[in-house]
Parts: sequence; structure tokens; C-alpha cells
Amino acid sequence: MIDCNIFRKFAPAIALIAITISCSSTKIATQAQQQSDKPQPQVAYGNLIFNDGSEYIMIPVLPSGDEKASKNNPISSKLSYESRDSGPIGENLIFYHKTSGASNILLHKKALISKFEYLSAKKEAENPSRENAQANRPKQNPSKKAASKPQDKLLLFHIIDSDTNADGKFDGADAVIGYLSNLAGKSLQPITPPNTQLVSWVFDEKSGAIFITIRKDSDADRKFTEKDTIDFVRVNISKPGVGQEIIDGKTRQELQKIMFDPN
Repeated sequence: MIDCNIFRKFAPAIALIAITISCSSTKIATQAQQQSDKPQPQVAYGNLIFNDGSEYIMIPVLPSGDEKASKNNPISSKLSYESRDSGPIGENLIFYHKTSGASNILLHKKALISKFEYLSAKKEAENPSRENAQANRPKQNPSKKAASKPQDKLLLFHIIDSDTNADGKFDGADAVIGYLSNLAGKSLQPITPPNTQLVSWVFDEKSGAIFITIRKDSDADRKFTEKDTIDFVRVNISKPGVGQEIIDGKTRQELQKIMFDPN
């Protein structure tokens, strides 16, 4: 038989424990309810990107809300996405084949696509004598002409995929890496070195190479400023990969000596 005196002695402690357990359970339940009431992040989509020369439609992917917050809800016409004033395109792209209906996504990691461009040679200004000479030439088969220009089947992306300044977000202050893919958004690979920013590029049709201007974080301060070194890399589009610098160490030393040595 339980001693009533002992029960009376421990009754307050037992009651306190019961109240504590009850309050903890209520708090956990309340937190769970608040968590479930929070709006969950959703995937949103930008405007469709069409190009007459491609069999693929591109669909920008971004978090819900960003499509309204962006200055330029990315992209509606063929050329608007090439504007240097436009905001980021999104965090990913869906490629949809117009005929087959097949689709695939460009990136399989967290990133920000700041820009993309079709890789093609810039047209030279025509002059009357050249136009007359071309008019007298036999007409080229369009299919053969298209087949001889692999650059028309490539996309060059400016992608931020690393928080290089460690501020907790991907933006234009981080490294911007150049990536090359086909028009289906496949065979994606980097073509500029890590921890650099892609500044500009020129495609040379004759050599089949892209010459890219990059900025290095040469002072290792995790920032890309005018004080950092500008360099140039060359990428062969027939065998794309991270470009090789075109100014070697010997040339740099010789220039340093010519320009800055007193004698």
C-alpha cells in the first residue's frame, strides 16, 4: 500500500513535471503548425524564349516572386536576352523540342544564369564592290552552308555557380564562368577558369576559336575590381574545354622589363 505521506511529499514535483511536459508538447505543436502555415517556395517560370533558327524553346526557371521583382522579366523576343542591361535570366533553363515534345533541364546544381548568347560570327559591313562580286558567284546550297558553321549550333552562357565572396548569395559580385552547350542545352561544359569573371568574347570564324577576356581575382580579396588583372583565353570550339591563356609568362616578363625597367 502506498504511503500517503510519501505521495503528498512528491505530489508538487510530479505536478510540475506534468505541466512542463504539457507546455513542451504544446510549444512543439504550435511551431509545427506555424511551419506548415508558412508559404512553401515554389518554382516559377519566365517568358518563353523563341529563336527561328533553333528547334528548341527555352523556358527560364526561377523562385516564385523573382519573376516580378526582376527589372526585366527575362525574355520575350529573340534578342532581348542579349542586352547587357537585362537582369539575370534565372536559376535554370528548360529546353523543349518543338517537334518531338522532349524536354530537359540545363543545370543540375544551384546556380544563377546571368546571360546567354548564340555563338556566331559578327557580320562584316558590306561594300558595293563586294556585293557585286558575291552576286556573280554560284549560289551555295543553304543546307551545306549551315552544316559548315558549327558555331550556329552553340550557346554561350554566363553562369554564377559559386559564392566566391562568401556573402551567402549568388550575384554579379561573384565569379562569372563561361559555359558552352549545344542548342538542346546538352554537353554543357565550362570554358573559362574558375574564380574569374567573363568580361567579353569574340568568335573568330576562320580559326574556329573563341577569344575570351576574363578578369582574375589577382589580389585574392574575393572581389572583382578594376585593380584586378585582365587576361585572355582561347577556346577551340571543335574541342571545347577551359581555355588556355594566350599571353605566356615569358612575354609578360619581357613587357615588364621593356615598360618599367629604368635601363
